[in-house]
Amino acid sequence: MKSSWGLTLFTILLSGLCLFPLQAFTSDAPPILNPTRMMQDIQTLSHPDFAGRQTGTRGGHRSAEFVAQRFHELGLTPAGQQHIDSQHKLWEQFGPVTISHIEAPAILEFSSLSAGKQTPVIPNIGSQFLPVLDSPSIHASAPITFVGYGISDPARGWDEYEGLNVQNHVVMFLRGKPSHYPLHIQHTEKERVAREKGAVGFITLTGPVLSRYAARRGMGYQPLAFYTNAREERPLSGVWISGEVGEKLFQAEGWDLKKIQETLNNERVVQSRELNTLVHMKWESTQQAGSLINVLGMIPGTHPVLKHETIILGAHRDHFGEQAGLLFPGADDNASGTALLLELARVLITGKPPKRTILFASFSGEEQNLLGSTWFVNHPTRPLKKIIAMINVDHVGIGNGQLTVGVSRMPKKVAKYVANKTGLSHKVNFYGFFPGGDHVPFSQAAIPTIAVVTSGTHPHFHQSSDTFDTIRSDMLSTAAQFVLALIAHLANKP
Repeated sequence: MKSSWGLTLFTILLSGLCLFPLQAFTSDAPPILNPTRMMQDIQTLSHPDFAGRQTGTRGGHRSAEFVAQRFHELGLTPAGQQHIDSQHKLWEQFGPVTISHIEAPAILEFSSLSAGKQTPVIPNIGSQFLPVLDSPSIHASAPITFVGYGISDPARGWDEYEGLNVQNHVVMFLRGKPSHYPLHIQHTEKERVAREKGAVGFITLTGPVLSRYAARRGMGYQPLAFYTNAREERPLSGVWISGEVGEKLFQAEGWDLKKIQETLNNERVVQSRELNTLVHMKWESTQQAGSLINVLGMIPGTHPVLKHETIILGAHRDHFGEQAGLLFPGADDNASGTALLLELARVLITGKPPKRTILFASFSGEEQNLLGSTWFVNHPTRPLKKIIAMINVDHVGIGNGQLTVGVSRMPKKVAKYVANKTGLSHKVNFYGFFPGGDHVPFSQAAIPTIAVVTSGTHPHFHQSSDTFDTIRSDMLSTAAQFVLALIAHLANKP
């Protein structure tokens, strides 16, 4: 499938609303956060009326309307490309996007190639398998070849395809990489290699031995919704299966997947092999051009010099929409961050005027390789060299009561100082650069970034079970308290 890119302008209609000036900052009293308001916003954004907020869809546009309406009611100053007339007010930045949709039903079935062993294994959609969301349509049956982590790098002495013929096979590979392999490898690279080797599809799964990063993030073995974001002429159709299903397939062959993975990691011995299993994959998918909307609003700074500098608070509001008959509500990811952004905009605009300008950015397209934040960095509405820091808030509604904060291109002592001053030092854990999230394009543009997520397991991450009833108000409050203090410090320090 070749992606079709286009640009469709979408204007938010605010009929019947008058424009009014930025609300004056008149209070020196400590701002009061309202967790109930944040919970209500999460419940609204994760409701089926918003259809999972997939970028470019009507549900995604409705979420943009929701945020823009709130920005308008608060009195934020529009910070995007602007056009104002009697009925329309444009608050947003536009970018092109491809809308990918997997139709229902999606079918996955495994059967033995041995005579007398024909009882099929049919995983359940959602809990045991998910098609990759931008996969092309497929209706095929093929034998499976396991290729370890799916890496082919003869120059570094690690080729998991050596001696294999995977022509017209479906390849199966583990997520991540062996601990001894020196380079970071992305899924798209694994898919490219499989396609060049002649595979007709792929199966991916998380192995029983979790990486340190996956363990720290509380990642499990369930299939997760994601896009490959491959821009190839002929991408492969693919599916993510649960670790449970994967281990059953290996057990049927008399193999132990955990031992195989440990051998890959520790003994550095290639473990690729054909399975005595046939896989049947069937689904229909569609792709069409649409528009991406970043909703931007700001509180202008008041200092004669520092007002030209900007602090950005960002949170993506998009999720996966409706796929393969499943609704992905995205309550934690990232209605929670969007609700926090809206609440902090409310609090900050009613407080003491900031010296530096604060820009609130509701990004879309985060789940599609950070399209919205990348679009902003490539088409900035504030000078990049004058952006002092970008704070990114993502999935802050579930966790163990702690915050995980990733700091890049600035001393950690800045964020630690804020944690100490607010009495949260015992709840905040500091790390370096996080490899994923809307802060990444800003960091790549040499802008200091701080990424904030709640610590501990997020058991519904990228699943259809990410619903409002799983959200914890106390998690939101802790995150909001820290981020509010962080913004106030950065916006007013000398």
